[in-house]
Amino acid sequence: MLYITLTLRGFVVAPPAGKYGLCTSGIICIILYLLNLFRLPMRSRKKTNSPASNKTSDTRKDFYKRILIIAGCIIPILLFGADEGSMRLVPLPFFLFGMYQLIMLIQLSPDIVDDFFPPRKTFERAVNRFHKFMYHFASVFFFISMICLLFEIRQFDNTIRGLRLFWTGGLTGIGIAILLTVILKLVSPGIYDESKRRFTIHAGLFLGCFLMTAAVTGFINHFFADKTEFCRNYIIQSKDTSSGRSTEYYFFLEVEEGYEERFSVGSKRYDSFEEGEEIELCMVKGKFGWDVVRKFNKPAE
Repeated sequence: MLYITLTLRGFVVAPPAGKYGLCTSGIICIILYLLNLFRLPMRSRKKTNSPASNKTSDTRKDFYKRILIIAGCIIPILLFGADEGSMRLVPLPFFLFGMYQLIMLIQLSPDIVDDFFPPRKTFERAVNRFHKFMYHFASVFFFISMICLLFEIRQFDNTIRGLRLFWTGGLTGIGIAILLTVILKLVSPGIYDESKRRFTIHAGLFLGCFLMTAAVTGFINHFFADKTEFCRNYIIQSKDTSSGRSTEYYFFLEVEEGYEERFSVGSKRYDSFEEGEEIELCMVKGKFGWDVVRKFNKPAE
């Protein structure tokens, strides 16, 4: 699990357990920064580039430098991330330093966007009502979508190939967000002219649609699943826990040849099974074809 400590000045992120930890931390950092960003008032930003100058701006240099550092930090994580011996701690400092660079990059993201794509205006005194509505709607939509996804996280964990279902739903949302931004541009051509509003609307719509469609896809898949239940036996390849304020318990099963799936289980079930033991999974066929696990049982003798 990922544990987040909010402070008055920002946030601290602890790396989560699991093989998708780095990716998850990156996404959560973006979400946390946007939470902080959306509550800031609209303000003027100084342009960091000049059309008359051919020199690379300081903002771009900083952007390229941090990207290279993050790429360099990923290399030892890929090389030693799966090591269970004495080298298993080698990726930790690279992970922490890479996450620091990522957080700094996210904090600079509005200025980076303005540097690569200069806005027509950096500040507006008289704001169109529709533009103001969309500015606040994007922020609210993002918050709602994040809350919806939080309620569906456990269901993705107990869905066969749940990660693929999550990305399928999320990428569909990106397509919807692209369509919405084009429609907004056609309906109200000046909506993206101002720097802060452009960044907030794009971020809110793209992240919001990504999270919302992922959550809705997962909900429809398990809530409207077929009622017919079927069961299969699998071998528990490994067990794991995540520590913190609350402990999560996981089984790793090879559901297909060469592919392991992680399942979230309770503490009693975790203690009643050992690695290498068989476990019976009773499932139903989801609305979109992804199997949803309903029960974990001891195999019948």
